[in-house]
Amino acid sequence: MSFRSVQGRSAQRRFPAARPAFGSLTVSLATGLYLFLVTSRDFWMESWALLGARPGTLALVTGGFLCLFIVTCVAVSWKRVMKPLFAALLLLAAAAAWFMDEDGVFRPQASVQPLSLAVHMLVFGGLPAALLLWVKVVHRPFFWQLRGNLAIAVPMLAVALAIALTHATKYALIVEEDLKLADGGNAAGASIIRRP
Repeated sequence: MSFRSVQGRSAQRRFPAARPAFGSLTVSLATGLYLFLVTSRDFWMESWALLGARPGTLALVTGGFLCLFIVTCVAVSWKRVMKPLFAALLLLAAAAAWFMDEDGVFRPQASVQPLSLAVHMLVFGGLPAALLLWVKVVHRPFFWQLRGNLAIAVPMLAVALAIALTHATKYALIVEEDLKLADGGNAAGASIIRRP
């Protein structure tokens, strides 16, 4: 063993790495929750406006979507793939959230405000992605990782599918009713909720 390797190991013992280390499942769950709670806030405000009077349906829809977010993140939590995909997801979700907040999807003539977009992307996409790339992700051996991922993903997917299969019709009827109200009772002309 060389002098440099001994010196490096003793330095590591005296000065532990500043980067915190988390398991891949922990990072997956945290990323899924961030995407679900923070970057989807406009969707949740719309859902609350639509389903606020029906708390049971709102809770089930929320639970189903939470399960899908977590399943998506857990499914791709593999070594060498996870960090770039999660960083891309964070940036994409931040951009989508900005356009939803600014009604960019609903107002084709709206002008993009570059400074507002840049600040939003930095705060909601860039900083979380940089934090993700900075932390150390600890991956278990392949079969242990596969078993852990399946233990979380399969039940979550089953819950999301059960909610979708049992409540999709009810949710569609609620949306159709709201669209009719937004269109003044004319179902044929209802396409999206009118925005001011």
